[in-house]
Amino acid sequence: MSDQQHNASHEEEEEFNVYDMLPPAGTIIGGATEEEMEAAAALEVRHYAFMRLQDSYIQFDGSSYKELLKDFQELEFDSAKFWRAIARRLQVPYEWPIRIDHANGPIYIGETEDSREVGESAE
Repeated sequence: MSDQQHNASHEEEEEFNVYDMLPPAGTIIGGATEEEMEAAAALEVRHYAFMRLQDSYIQFDGSSYKELLKDFQELEFDSAKFWRAIARRLQVPYEWPIRIDHANGPIYIGETEDSREVGESAE
């Protein structure tokens, strides 16, 4: 490959932006299995439990803090692993805000700050 070809292909790679091809919020991009719906619901319950705990302004001693930190890290690891597998299966960028409807199974694009601003400006 010549330097010119290499530079041209490198420039094309640099111009690629995963957000340029992001569908609008609410767009269904796939379907979840029963196992995926259950796993997504379980992760969300853990996430909300930790959020409520954070909002409660409870003070912890050192050992409790370390144990709680370990639990937070485990949740983040489990969540990242789950969503990476979903994104890989659907062949979409991991950075996309994908969500799963736990009751019915569609996988769709979730809302972002940008999508909310677009909706508000349209009103």
